[in-house]
Amino acid sequence: MKKSILALFIFVAITSCNDKELNADFTGAELEIAMIPGTVEGNTTSGLVVIKERSDGRAQIEITLNNVLTNALHPVHFHFGSLDDNGEVATFLTLLKEEDGIGKSITILDQLDDGTSLSFSQLIEFDGSIKIHFEASGPMENKILASSNIGVNTPDNQAYLIGLKNITICNTDFNN
Repeated sequence: MKKSILALFIFVAITSCNDKELNADFTGAELEIAMIPGTVEGNTTSGLVVIKERSDGRAQIEITLNNVLTNALHPVHFHFGSLDDNGEVATFLTLLKEEDGIGKSITILDQLDDGTSLSFSQLIEFDGSIKIHFEASGPMENKILASSNIGVNTPDNQAYLIGLKNITICNTDFNN
């Protein structure tokens, strides 16, 4: 009996060490936000934005989106201002790419296009939003597949999720 308890303890200790090694890049601080379906007719997408603090203070933004088209690539813009605004693009995030039926985008963010530094703690207080476009160019480039307010605007997401507010189109002064 003592041997099996000791073996179990050693297994748990090794597993715990392995988990710590796997997660050494992160502090454990993270924020999970539901994505808001966008303006594409018949849109049935759903997903999450997860913002994780890396051990060096940078933010990692992970987006997953269900019900995207096979082999799809969708531009992801990080904007100044809330979804109520037609805010300028602060920076471009990694393209959302369909993999095994789910759209995925992972970006390690530490500064905006204008050179402004942005840590995890600054990002969760930022006045911003994320918009995922249906396509990079063409007739549906201004159609939003999914979006989310970020930082100080996050509490406003509920009004969009229940249909009380509508998402503005993306600022047209961008280049994918």
